[in-house]
Amino acid sequence: MSAADARTGTAGRPVTPAAQWYVSLRPPADSGPLLLCLPPAGAGPSSFRDWPAALPAGVGLDVLALPGREARIIESPTFDLGQVVEAVRQRADRPYAMYGHSMGGLLAFEVVRELRRLGARLPSRLYLGGSRPPQLPKTLARIADLPDEEFLARIAELGGLPQGVRDVPELLDLILPALRADFDWLNRYTYRPEAPVPVPLVCLAGTGDRDADPMTMAHWAEHTAVGCTVRTIQGGHLFFAERAEEVAALVGADLLAATGTTTTVRAGTATTTGTATAGATPGPRTPAEERSPGSDPVAEHLIPLGSGGWRVWREGVLRAAGFPADGVLRLTAPELAAVADAHLDGTVTEAELLPVLGAAVAETSKMIYDLAGDPLFREAVTWQNLNALTALDSVRRGGPDERSHDKRRAREQAIGRYWQRYTAKNDTIGFFGPICWATLTRRTPTTSITAGPALVRRRMVAFEWRALAAFGDRIATDPAVRRWLPAGLHAPYRLADERRVSRPAAPAVVLSPAEAAVVARLDGRTPVVEIARHLVAEEPTAQRGLRNDDNIYLLLDRLVDRGLLWWGVSLPMSGAAEGRLREVIEGIGEADLRRPVEADFARLCAARDEVAAAAGDPDRLYRSLRALHADFTELTGQPAMHRPGETYAGRAVCYEDTVRDLDVTLGAAVLDTVAAPLDVLLRAARWLTVAIAEAYGVAFRGLYEELAAEAGDPEVGFADFWYLAQGPLFGTGERPIDAVSARLATRFGRLTGLDDDPTGDTRLVELSAADLATRVDEIFPADRPGWSAGRIHSPDLQICAASVEEIDRGAATVVLGELHTAWSTLDNSVFASGHDAPEQLADWLAADLGPGRVRLLFPPSMPRHTARVTFALQHRTDVQLAFVPAPGADPRCVPITALRVRPVGGELVVDGAGHGPWPLLEVFSELLSMHAADGFKLVTTRSHTPRIVIDRLVAVRETWRTSIDESGLASATGSLGRYLAVRRWRRSLGLPERVYVKLSTETKPCYVDLSSPMFASSLCAMVRAARQQAGGAAAIVVSEALPGPDLAWVPDSQGRRYQSELRIQVVDPALPSTMEVTR
Repeated sequence: MSAADARTGTAGRPVTPAAQWYVSLRPPADSGPLLLCLPPAGAGPSSFRDWPAALPAGVGLDVLALPGREARIIESPTFDLGQVVEAVRQRADRPYAMYGHSMGGLLAFEVVRELRRLGARLPSRLYLGGSRPPQLPKTLARIADLPDEEFLARIAELGGLPQGVRDVPELLDLILPALRADFDWLNRYTYRPEAPVPVPLVCLAGTGDRDADPMTMAHWAEHTAVGCTVRTIQGGHLFFAERAEEVAALVGADLLAATGTTTTVRAGTATTTGTATAGATPGPRTPAEERSPGSDPVAEHLIPLGSGGWRVWREGVLRAAGFPADGVLRLTAPELAAVADAHLDGTVTEAELLPVLGAAVAETSKMIYDLAGDPLFREAVTWQNLNALTALDSVRRGGPDERSHDKRRAREQAIGRYWQRYTAKNDTIGFFGPICWATLTRRTPTTSITAGPALVRRRMVAFEWRALAAFGDRIATDPAVRRWLPAGLHAPYRLADERRVSRPAAPAVVLSPAEAAVVARLDGRTPVVEIARHLVAEEPTAQRGLRNDDNIYLLLDRLVDRGLLWWGVSLPMSGAAEGRLREVIEGIGEADLRRPVEADFARLCAARDEVAAAAGDPDRLYRSLRALHADFTELTGQPAMHRPGETYAGRAVCYEDTVRDLDVTLGAAVLDTVAAPLDVLLRAARWLTVAIAEAYGVAFRGLYEELAAEAGDPEVGFADFWYLAQGPLFGTGERPIDAVSARLATRFGRLTGLDDDPTGDTRLVELSAADLATRVDEIFPADRPGWSAGRIHSPDLQICAASVEEIDRGAATVVLGELHTAWSTLDNSVFASGHDAPEQLADWLAADLGPGRVRLLFPPSMPRHTARVTFALQHRTDVQLAFVPAPGADPRCVPITALRVRPVGGELVVDGAGHGPWPLLEVFSELLSMHAADGFKLVTTRSHTPRIVIDRLVAVRETWRTSIDESGLASATGSLGRYLAVRRWRRSLGLPERVYVKLSTETKPCYVDLSSPMFASSLCAMVRAARQQAGGAAAIVVSEALPGPDLAWVPDSQGRRYQSELRIQVVDPALPSTMEVTR
């Protein structure tokens, strides 16, 4: 399709009058905007028939009527871009916007580009629904050539045919010519890069759209110079019709906001007023009273946090347990504890204690028996560990009165550990830890909370990344299929010149002319078979020895064996992995090869979908998971469970996340309670970022000078520098962060007066934020953060209140769980998956941290790094840096071998090959943030730390530190011996009844009720196992369980209360010097 064809309406075809090209479904108000809609392939104006009723008053609606559809059914269905452009140009006699769906979106985009060439009026906004960005590989290119039956089946499979059409052969016959014509247009379409259009883009993506999911739609941002927004819609590819009311209302409201138009309705007549602002890209607005003084539009996602200049995102995450908080009290035994303590005092004999212990053990066994049969509990355990069901089933078979024995006790302890996790901890996982985004506002002092009828309103079951990667690896074992897969240099490698491949921490590799020709063609996206065809076609003139495809495949195999290339399926470690795998499968150009692969993946997906459908039925869920695991192993040859016996995420084939059926708005009372005390702690956090930046700045400068002196050149290869820098960052010796973290604790001890308590006998330290404010800047002097990510801090706040009313009265105490310094905890895939507009969150983060941030491409082996919990708020301006071979690199990924370190104006910067420059610290930003988050430790490792309260914020829980041998728990035997050992240990340390215990051999603490015989036995067993693993000197850290189950305020529709924590994101008002350079 030539440019001339596009502009003139090819082949001398007469241009039909513009009036015939549009059907008006609703006229606009006198001065209101007009929305011109372009339907998807094969569809006509009636596909938008439900829009007029949902559009705001004043917005007009015209729909493109292509030939061969509906009223123009007798005409030939073929068309040219030029005809559509002329029809739009004639119709655009007023302010207008365009909405195009699927193929209509691509057509609308090209119309806008052609209107720009003609100097014609451009739309104020371009809405793109379910439309794949043109620069990405075509996924439908070969469909047009298929026979009718297969052609329609493939479109239906992709969600491109409404159900009402699929089931009526006569309708299919009517629309088939138009579908053929439209897909022929898509087949002939060739994207040619041009300057971005000066029109804002609003992209709408269906959550179930395989061809244009939200991550794919985000790539449209490359095509606009004035802003791109991606909005997520629940639905498949045809969501514009399936959810017409919602989509039309969204588009209409956005269009009115974009044109500066307000609508008033009087006596059935719509009138519009207002003026448009050129180039405006409106979005959700923060009310004026919530903005910081002098704030600019990019900061409208922020609201003030007190008077210290700190600002907080107006959305946070409320993490809450999935089972009611008082459930954990089912295992408590206060009467037994009182009798046991009296026995330790000598006032009760062992003979008197034993029957009380026996009765408590029997009552606990009955509770455990009941739990083992509870359907919701069984469903939760089934998701966590299929093998753990053996314990539940054995307890049920034994009955509530089974005689106690070692195996029964071990099973009860396992069940109890699951129960404490589901009731007393705020993990975000499955339906027993749903995602809940909450709104923060200063417009009202009160908290509003509305619980829906169910615990969860939305469930999402997804494949683990490793399962998708295993399927990709399997299909790559077939040599015939592999030829249709892409290949590329490993991400950190670079073809530095025509024949030399640079590698980090290794000598460069010189390629032969033939090898270099092949490598130069590899882009990680194009199937190797297509590259081979091009190279073979060039051979008569190039004379490289690449005479046939087999020569090239053999050469690629050798390069893979030498560790230079990957060849197969390379999936991003993110939620986009499944979509990318589908793209690769779709790209297998031979139907006989593609169909078996599609069938196998469809089988795997069907098994996954059956797991999702089993929600609420633990037995069906168990069978479905077993079936999925069996299918997975059969199809991939890999075991279903990865790292069995470990507790890390990402071990199974799939996982479930859910969204809580809860709407929460937290008013000013919450922010006012924490503002002043948090100001003190945030200033300490700011100091920490400066201290880390200074310490690593000195260490990095030393490494640079060493390398520069060795090379005799002020420009040092960044790959060499990077690998040397891992020593001070992650080495086993004394690192800069260790000294900095110790200095933080020492200074905090001076600030709070802990240094004045050498004996450690003080249980409670109460401080005033106003008093601390006069000294905090002296002890923690810092006027700006150390690097860009140092602007962001994420406190976890646990509100101690029995009700929302208590919060509103300002009577609640708030506990600081953690303060994640220099770390955006909301930048997380699991939280983003539960948000209605994650692309909006990415815009917010970019506004806070600046454009052009460096994001590291981590390998799958990174500890506790999975697609579910990886960074999710990547912005279109971010730059991905590859430092080790890792799959799923962004096409724009920068290999570390392309960069250098050099001094500029006395500071070290990183740049090279057209990338950068960045201040050196900014390239290490994510690694420095890891240290900052781990290094924010306010107290030293004292044997006892008192509770430290600033105003109504508990900054530090009361904490005890001891060792396994000091506890005496590992050697205790027998039910009575274990229980008395725990009571004796509690008394010696002065512990409360309910605590969290963290063993040095475990990654997370666990809840322990020290009055419970079951928890006592479980704790002794855990301590005994830890001694076997790490020795008697291994540490035990105990902290008070605050808030307790009586201070839970998050409700469900039945009035039950749940433990929770509020995760917010605070932004420093000051910019670091590194951001001043990059901005």
